[in-house]
Amino acid sequence: MRWLALPLLIAACAPVPVSPERAARECRQEVGLADGVQGNIGVGIGTGGGKARGSITVTDKVFRPQSADDAFAACVDRKVNGKPQPTTYGITIGASS
Repeated sequence: MRWLALPLLIAACAPVPVSPERAARECRQEVGLADGVQGNIGVGIGTGGGKARGSITVTDKVFRPQSADDAFAACVDRKVNGKPQPTTYGITIGASS
C-alpha cells in the first residue's frame, strides 16, 4: 500500500499552474536578476548610531542575460503553464556596519 503513496507525494511537489495575474505579481521580483546581477544598499540611523548595509548577487545568468521584458514573459509563461523554475547558480556577498 505504501507504494501507492509515492506517486501522490511526487505529484504534490510538482509546480502548480497559476492565473496570469498571480504569475505577473510573482514574476516582478524575478525580473531584477534577468541580467544576472542585482544589488541593494541600505542606510539608517538608530539608537546605536548609524548603520549601513549592502549586498550584490551574481548568478550564472550573467553569461546568458535577458532583457527585463523577455525575462518577465518567460517567467509568466512558466508559471501559467506549471513548468519548473530553471536551476541557476550564484553567490551573494553582503556587508553591514
